[in-house]
Amino acid sequence: MQTIWKGAISFGLVHIPIRLQTATTEYTPHFRMLHAKDHSPVKTQRVCEREGTVIGWNEVVKGYEYEPGKFVVLGEEEFKAVEVKLTRTIDIMDFVEQDEIDPSYYDQPYHLVPQAGGEKAYALLRRAIRKTGRVGLARVVLRNREHLAIVRAVGKALVLNLLRYPAELVSVETLQVPGDEGLKEKEMQMAVQLVEQLSGTFEPEKYTDEYTEKLLETIRDKIEGKEIVVPEVEEVAEPEVIDLVARLKESLAKVERGRKVSERERRKPARKSRTA
Repeated sequence: MQTIWKGAISFGLVHIPIRLQTATTEYTPHFRMLHAKDHSPVKTQRVCEREGTVIGWNEVVKGYEYEPGKFVVLGEEEFKAVEVKLTRTIDIMDFVEQDEIDPSYYDQPYHLVPQAGGEKAYALLRRAIRKTGRVGLARVVLRNREHLAIVRAVGKALVLNLLRYPAELVSVETLQVPGDEGLKEKEMQMAVQLVEQLSGTFEPEKYTDEYTEKLLETIRDKIEGKEIVVPEVEEVAEPEVIDLVARLKESLAKVERGRKVSERERRKPARKSRTA
């Protein structure tokens, strides 16, 4: 995996030299825009809206639209004035309970790999994090921007998760959502029962991106010259007012039928292989 940053984890007076590596990979296929006539790639050009002419990068400046149609232009000096101090340190400020962090704050993950000489301190921090059940709340500068992040133990590795700042999140308090008024006890009991029957452990390998899988399959078929058959898609019906209790009962019955079928399949004796 490609190393994108080298530095150190710092907590107290301890410094651990590490390498930062990407923890995600591109999976969705990317497409180029082509001219329909001859399939030649189409270039993106910078066009001045007022003049309608193509301009070069040397004619472009950055502007902030503070009112519709009104801009304030910032030059290189203005941007330098607000640049954060470039550091090569993941500075752990506090250790906190991971459950205290709302998942909405989580952003990009990165793998932390020790550099030569930092192996023991790396293992020690990993063990301490795992033993205390806490994560390190840190600050780190990546791509000229200061980020809030956490350092957590995942298996044998330490992982850096960038966090969003509170100002980047829209508070749920601004949403117009219903309260609990009017919920009946019977409905609540059946809903809880359905949740419990559908409960299990998180196994991410069970879930796939069906759209991307089908898209990749279609691309392979096109390359091989196969005919692409477009299935008929049923129109989505308008949402209807439902009998909640009836739907809960149907759902519970469906789950129970599925469990009985699975149990019968599990109890079937294994077929003996025929010998010649």
